[in-house]
Amino acid sequence: MDSTRRARLEGVILEELTLAIRREIKDPRVDQATISRVELTEDGRQATVFVSAFSALGQEDSDATIDRCVEGLQSASGFLRRKLGPALQLRYLPELLFKADRGLMNSMRVQELLKQLEAEKKDRSESGGGSDGS
Repeated sequence: MDSTRRARLEGVILEELTLAIRREIKDPRVDQATISRVELTEDGRQATVFVSAFSALGQEDSDATIDRCVEGLQSASGFLRRKLGPALQLRYLPELLFKADRGLMNSMRVQELLKQLEAEKKDRSESGGGSDGS
């Protein structure tokens, strides 16, 4: 499968899964699930769906919440796969594999650590007379 077709199918899968999760899945584990991206294998037989979880305030939730979302989506994968059929119109529907996408959470953690380091550096320079060894 060429890369253009694969990219188009990934986009359709992302859209259709997002709609199905919002409208038709009643599992409370997936209430906060957000699909961040989809990666389809070369042969189109497997789609890896990356999932994040966001609270109502727009903040990313804990690892446990994301893991529950992934677990809920994996249990509904057969239903979601059937929902993809009419939109994709492929001979073989891809198997859905859900994985936690912790990229945003990791980025936010790095930002917090950098802020802490900057604050500590500032405190040392103010209290130590400006000789911090650099």
